[in-house]
Amino acid sequence: MRLTEPVWGRLAVIALLTVLSVLLGLAVHALFGTGIAYTHFFYLVLILAAFWYRKRALYVGLLLAALHVAVEYIISGYVGMDTLVRAGMFIVVAYLLGYLFELSGRRADGRHLRIGEPGPGAPACDRDTRRLIARLSSRNPDTRYEAAGCLGDAGEPAAVEPLTALLCDPESGVRWKATEALGKIGSPAVGPLIESLQSENVDVRWMAAVALGDIGDPEAVPALMEALNDEDTYVRSRAALALAAVGEPAREELIASLHTGNSRVRGSAALALGRLGGESAVVALIDALRDPNEEVQQRAAGALGDIGEPAIPSLLSALQTDDEELRQGVIAALGQIGRPAVASLALALGAGDWRVRRGAAAALGEINDPGSVDALIEALDDEREEVQQAARGALGGIRRHNTSEGAPELHD
Repeated sequence: MRLTEPVWGRLAVIALLTVLSVLLGLAVHALFGTGIAYTHFFYLVLILAAFWYRKRALYVGLLLAALHVAVEYIISGYVGMDTLVRAGMFIVVAYLLGYLFELSGRRADGRHLRIGEPGPGAPACDRDTRRLIARLSSRNPDTRYEAAGCLGDAGEPAAVEPLTALLCDPESGVRWKATEALGKIGSPAVGPLIESLQSENVDVRWMAAVALGDIGDPEAVPALMEALNDEDTYVRSRAALALAAVGEPAREELIASLHTGNSRVRGSAALALGRLGGESAVVALIDALRDPNEEVQQRAAGALGDIGEPAIPSLLSALQTDDEELRQGVIAALGQIGRPAVASLALALGAGDWRVRRGAAAALGEINDPGSVDALIEALDDEREEVQQAARGALGGIRRHNTSEGAPELHD
């Protein structure tokens, strides 16, 4: 399967559609005396440009805007506000479409799409490394893709530099295959990949982070920690996951960064610790539930949810706090864990500390599991009014949740 048509073919299509749009509009204007209608067809050009070139579609938008102003001036000898507004719309639409297509492309790449993957009947890889490396410069994206895959399977260190250059290939499938190949080559690729984390190209940065995570070499930890402060959210998240993949060598720096880094670093570190797990990560993340930044608090709660059942005992202990902000964060984290926490929370409704009982009731209300109804009904007779209120609120939430989903209404 071909990855895409050659680049010159794409440009030819865009140019042809643009010319046809202008000619059609001029013909309609000459024959019927109506306003120039070609601008409606420009949006089709912008969609194709954004699909093929992503954010670089902005340049096409600028070109169409200038063309529109020029044609209007030639036809009427005047450029009005309406013309300028429409020209500005081309630029705005080009940018928005490019951004959306780039975002969707990242997600597709992140799911490890195998565009152009050789089938069972595909020819075997060439054993000549030099020929394979030469094919990485081919104009045919399929050839580049297949050569990258073969070099990765061979674990060929001599291919590291040319494969790293492919991280900015115009084809997303080729970029991903090069990333995968570098991950397979392993340690010899760590140095060039660390350098790639400083690239001006955002795709190069996040793909370098992915490859470093696949390799899992502790040497990459300092560079990946720096990438937690990258201006791009996706790069930060890939760096965090890479650090989690490195594992224990990254743990202490991640925990330290929850206290010393800025909000972007703290939030990314929380994501990494959620994937890494362990008692020390749980303790650090519970403390991060009091972070002054609300987004970091949410990331910490989500990370504890990722850790799941191993985090439940520590979270229940944390409910003994008089710190309302921390209590709410713990409840949110237990809610993120969901049904695996229900049994422990139901038992906690009989705990000696009333603050734990109140928090457990509130957390059960967050989870909305009908299986907790009986325990919550018993909590309505708790000696503390605060626990009773939390139980009533939880039962009300479960009732509303199940009614909205069409389940039979619950009765006390």
